[in-house]
Amino acid sequence: MADSYLTLAADYDWLFDDDGLTDGGAINQTAAARLLQRTSRGSAVLERRGFDVWATDGSEAMVEEAAARFRREQLAVPVRHCLWADLPGTLAERFDVVLCVGNSLVHAAGRDAMVEALTGLRRMARPGGHVVIDSRNWEKLNAERRIVRVANRVLTRHGRRCLNFYAWEIPGRLEDEHVAHIVFVFEDGDRVETREHRISFRPFTVGELRERLELAGLREVGTDYDASDDRYALVAVPAE
Repeated sequence: MADSYLTLAADYDWLFDDDGLTDGGAINQTAAARLLQRTSRGSAVLERRGFDVWATDGSEAMVEEAAARFRREQLAVPVRHCLWADLPGTLAERFDVVLCVGNSLVHAAGRDAMVEALTGLRRMARPGGHVVIDSRNWEKLNAERRIVRVANRVLTRHGRRCLNFYAWEIPGRLEDEHVAHIVFVFEDGDRVETREHRISFRPFTVGELRERLELAGLREVGTDYDASDDRYALVAVPAE
């Protein structure tokens, strides 16, 4: 797959405030947080916090940025470049919790590709393990048709200020390609620099996600889905 995050990777951290970078965003949402609270420290987690953690990404550029951040913060987190479907053949380790966060599953475009990705995630779970899928509520985004979504605060780091916003191309049908123009406006003294990154998505409904979980051999055991919320998570276990 083409690496659409090739240039975005360098700016990606600016999408999150410092609390989000330190403590996580999706993992603090209700369904994921409940699961992690029940998971003993020292458990192996494919992507996150206070546990024995591994990280993976399908973008080489994102892997390089993550590895550099781990080195700066002196975190011993192995990070690998790998697609979800290829994980079982790439990593020998298996995990108590497998996290697919950051609204990333939408990049497995289409039913068959998503089932393959979910199957790969299922195969990474140990017996008794869980898989957590975090997603944007695409049905809400498509229905509201809000084209511009501006971050709720200006971030300041290393003397630079940044405001980011999304400008969406939203088609009439949910199943058609949606495009986000992610724009970063940097203020450095009396100068302003603007960077724009175009990312495309093939959305899915929560019903389609549930169907594909089943086809991948996963059984839903928890969710915080609410039709009025912008994001949600589903928690699943390998089906018996």
